[in-house]
Amino acid sequence: MAQGDNVKLRSELETQRDFGAMLDTMVPNPVTLADVAAATLTKAANQGRVNLVPNLSQASTYTLPAPAAAGEYYKFVYAGVAEDAEDFLLSSGAGSDVFLKGAITHLDTNADNVALYLNGSSHQLLTLVDAGPYEINCLSISSTVWQVWGYALSADVPTIAN
Repeated sequence: MAQGDNVKLRSELETQRDFGAMLDTMVPNPVTLADVAAATLTKAANQGRVNLVPNLSQASTYTLPAPAAAGEYYKFVYAGVAEDAEDFLLSSGAGSDVFLKGAITHLDTNADNVALYLNGSSHQLLTLVDAGPYEINCLSISSTVWQVWGYALSADVPTIAN
């Protein structure tokens, strides 16, 4: 890169307008998910953003949209103020040909910590049982598999189902 290019980049970043626009593309606004029994997420509203999960008033299933290709990303963060008494369920779509693959670290508040492994060939539902703080990340690695990683703190071990 020529020195002139560096100077141009620096001058562009020193202007408030350009820097603000750049930040907007790097850190999109979070979205708070609805406290409902079931919701299907959309690419327009949820992809590439931090999805804040409120303190739930019932077990709630959030279904990821089918990925069109590799590279689609969803992040879920618990936004409650205490360990939840309800379950957070993340689904790749019951009966679909889209599966969850990866590992979740369960930080157990009353026993041993464990890792849960999603196999990518039959697992379609991850349930965080009465979870406290958690962060779950989902990245499509194809049009049929979500790579999942993160952690959940709880006295109850999360479950995995087909």
